[in-house]
This record gives sequence, structure tokens and C-alpha cells, in this order.
Amino acid sequence: MNKHFLSVLLVSALSQLGAAASHAQGNAPWVGTTFSGVQCSGNSQGFGPFDYLSRSSLGDKLNIVESHHFTHEVEQLVRGKSGPIAGDIDYTLRAWPNHHRALNAMMRYQNAQSRKWEHAPGLAGVPPVECYFQRAINFSPKDGTVRMLFAMHLQKNQQLDRADIMYEEALDLEPRNIQLQYNFALLLIEKHEYERARKLAIDIYAAGFPLMGLQKKLRRQGFWP
Repeated sequence: MNKHFLSVLLVSALSQLGAAASHAQGNAPWVGTTFSGVQCSGNSQGFGPFDYLSRSSLGDKLNIVESHHFTHEVEQLVRGKSGPIAGDIDYTLRAWPNHHRALNAMMRYQNAQSRKWEHAPGLAGVPPVECYFQRAINFSPKDGTVRMLFAMHLQKNQQLDRADIMYEEALDLEPRNIQLQYNFALLLIEKHEYERARKLAIDIYAAGFPLMGLQKKLRRQGFWP
């Protein structure tokens, strides 16, 4: 089987679909709604879907997708590999719904496009990034990183209460994730919930977290000695 997957690296994504169908880890339907209340939908499933939490045991499948669609230049939003940037990220996320770096890249790409993102090249059939997040959570419900990234997106779009819930869910899954705690505390400051943020900050800095931005924000509000 490994020889087979090495060989398909040389052929198109269409030929990969039939070869890998038996290795897909369940279904990854489009679920949820956009921020404007429209039912999420997107391109149909091709290669996969595979759970990014299992990537260590699925390296050949991950390499197929990343080598053809999620190169360093795609991730950095420089240029696409097989076509437009958005199309390559979309393909990656349809194959690996909770691919953390690809979700982050799609979020950055759409944020950079701002209100004009739907008119950007290669976005036919590509939904708003919140649809990818909801699909990823539905597909891999134990992935705390996806929830953290979604919370960041919600926060950027001023859906602060929803972001709060998403951070809480992420912490239930990854209670020792210091980066997650730090991001959550920044949200709480934005919500003016300084005491909740202070309690998180005590544990964050006791663990040796190096970034002082949170501490400075709390000090300005009189919640840090």
C-alpha cells in the first residue's frame, strides 16, 4: 500500500480520490451557518477526509495533500500550487477538515480580503471560514486547537460571547494549553471581565509564559500589582 501511495504522488488529485477512499475516517459534512445566517455549504468531498489529530500515523496521506496543495508558499499566502491560493487551501481542508495550519491560513486569507474576499480568484464554492471551523469541530470534536482558532476568528468578528464559549470548550479539552489560556485571557479583557482574566494570568505566568502583553493590560486596569 505504501508503494501505491508513493506512486500516486505523480498523478492528479482526481486519481488519488479512488485510491484513498477506503482510508477515509468517517464523513465530514458541511454543518452550521455563516455569520449572516446562511446554511454552510461548499465543494463536495474528494480525497479523505482524514483527522489531523491522527496525522502521525497517516503521513503518506498528509504528504499527498500538502505536497500538491499546501506548500509553504500557499500557507504564507504567496501563491497557489495547483491554482489560486484559496482553491489549494480549500482542497486541503476538504481532505483534512481540522488541519490546523490550513484553517489558520484560510482565516488569514479571508481576513486579508476583508469584504472583498468572495470576489477573490479561486473562491467559487469556497464558503466563509466559519463554515470550515464548524465542519472541523463536527468532524473531530476532541480537537481543542480548532476551537481555539475558531474562538480567535469569532473574537475578531466581535462575537465575543460566542468566542467565550468556544474558549471554554477548548480548555475542557486541553486544560494545560498555556497559549490557549493566554488567548482566552485576552478575550476576557476585551469583555472587561478583568477578574476572570487575572485568575487565568496567575497560572499562565506561574508556568513561565514569556509574553507580557496580558500582564500589561491587566496592570493598566488595576488588576495586576
